Amino acid sequence: MQSRIVIAGWVAAAIVAVAAGITAVLLVQGGSLTGPGEPMSDAEVAAELQRAENNGDGGDEAKDDPSAPESEEPPEELPSGQLPEVPDDADAQEDDGSALFSEDGGTVLARCTDGRAELVWWVAAQGFWVEDVDPGPDDDAEVEFEGGGQEVEYTITCADGQPRLQVEYDD
Repeated sequence: MQSRIVIAGWVAAAIVAVAAGITAVLLVQGGSLTGPGEPMSDAEVAAELQRAENNGDGGDEAKDDPSAPESEEPPEELPSGQLPEVPDDADAQEDDGSALFSEDGGTVLARCTDGRAELVWWVAAQGFWVEDVDPGPDDDAEVEFEGGGQEVEYTITCADGQPRLQVEYDD
């Protein structure tokens, strides 16, 4: 009789342990039995990162402080010439009058035509978005990438018919 009570006690302890494990996993996954939510778009990720950066530890103190910088969110629509990702054949798109540049903020394909700089396309790196762009053609073409608490500005000029890149970092 006493052995049945001991066995019943062990079975009950095992059931409690399994239930606690399942509950812990559910809480880590979002607290429900429903499947995971939809993945965030690049723009949503960048906006959340910027929002978290502006709020410090995630609290609302920065929102209540009038001297705190306003949250800047990435644009919803891509400007003409902006691609969502670097094309697989990006290297093959370079020719005599164009060049591919890739730095911290993103990647740009630029070309020179009649001594004037022009951005063919540009792609923001992960965690960055395009804050401003002047694709040319002009004496210079510019694109400003922003994210991760920094701004990276690419300025493209032409020298001897070839695009030249100047990068300026601003924290």
